Amino acid sequence: MGSPFVGLYPEWDFRSGACRSWRRAGVSGDNVAVIDALYEALDFLVTYKRSSRSARKQELQAEFIRAFGPRRVRSVLVGDGYALRFAEAQAGSFSNTILSLSALQQHDQAPFVVVVVRRDRLDFLLANSTMLKKVSHSSRDLRIGRVRGSFNGSDILREYGELPNIPANFGALFALHAAFTWDDNVERLVEATNAIVPRDVRFHPGTDDQALILAAPSRAAAALASQDFAAIGHDLVTAVKHHRQSILRLAALDNVNLRGNGIEQLITGDGSAHRLDDLERRYGSTLLSIDIKTKLLDRASAPKAYNVDKMLRFLAKPDTVAAVLVIGIDVGGQDVRAMLVPVLERSLLAATRIQHHWAGRGSRGVTQLSGPFGQVFESGYGPTVPLDQAREFLIELIAL
Repeated sequence: MGSPFVGLYPEWDFRSGACRSWRRAGVSGDNVAVIDALYEALDFLVTYKRSSRSARKQELQAEFIRAFGPRRVRSVLVGDGYALRFAEAQAGSFSNTILSLSALQQHDQAPFVVVVVRRDRLDFLLANSTMLKKVSHSSRDLRIGRVRGSFNGSDILREYGELPNIPANFGALFALHAAFTWDDNVERLVEATNAIVPRDVRFHPGTDDQALILAAPSRAAAALASQDFAAIGHDLVTAVKHHRQSILRLAALDNVNLRGNGIEQLITGDGSAHRLDDLERRYGSTLLSIDIKTKLLDRASAPKAYNVDKMLRFLAKPDTVAAVLVIGIDVGGQDVRAMLVPVLERSLLAATRIQHHWAGRGSRGVTQLSGPFGQVFESGYGPTVPLDQAREFLIELIAL
């Protein structure tokens, strides 16, 4: 549109005439063009509001339609790979009903942004299902497989992990959202929304269980020093190399879940079980649980890691080691690399984020790999387990 603010999110205070410009987010990956198109739309709206300070919701929406020609799906305007829902807020709070959960499902694979029109400014909130705390309106019948109810503005998270829900973070937040399926989020929302007794999946470790869990870092360090662990890793890396061309083809898929499941099935030769691990191996008395995770080295990706309660329950058993077969894919360079490392290895540990809003009454929630753990593929990298740091992390998981 020729806007001088493309790639910026100006936050205007019309009463003082002051202006602050957010830096352009460091977006990379599958959604570069989509996020750029979204930013162009938001820039257009902010610029129009600046020039027409009295503009209300209907006027802004009409101007957006005139300028961008989006497809209209009831109250949602679908642009070039993104969707907008306009709403108006008169007071400081924002509790308007936004959309039904069933309607959101149609747009959840793309960035879904609520444009909040206020008297003196515009606010923007990413409102994909991962960014919802609960469902507020007419949701008594919400169940797994029965999508009911609507969400309000107050149900949208203002922060996800350490990332505020602001346009500068929309690229990173959507990459985090893409790691979860619609069913993952509906299951969480059912528990958060309804005053029902959840299925008790929470693990309550006793004294002996906790001792075994806190001994897991030592078991992981011993695994790294084991020739048997190294041999299993060598076999899995060989299998990855054997499927290199198929993995590269799957890596081109935009849907992160289809991509991950397809690669898992290549390595395991089976369907995705959605349990703690994808593979199990034994050596000596040790039971090795192996989860397969893919990292796009030249794109933004943040794969879901593990269910915390399932992990603690597994580590509370003697002679257990949890590991990850990390597959690094460089689509541009047509390169595929792999390494088998314990989940408590220093790079993976540094990249593991606990998603607290997933922890409900019957669960501690999940973790997600959102840090720069691709260093495990660097030449000469030596994996290690930081014993004290790993124990502190496990203590934190137990206390959730």
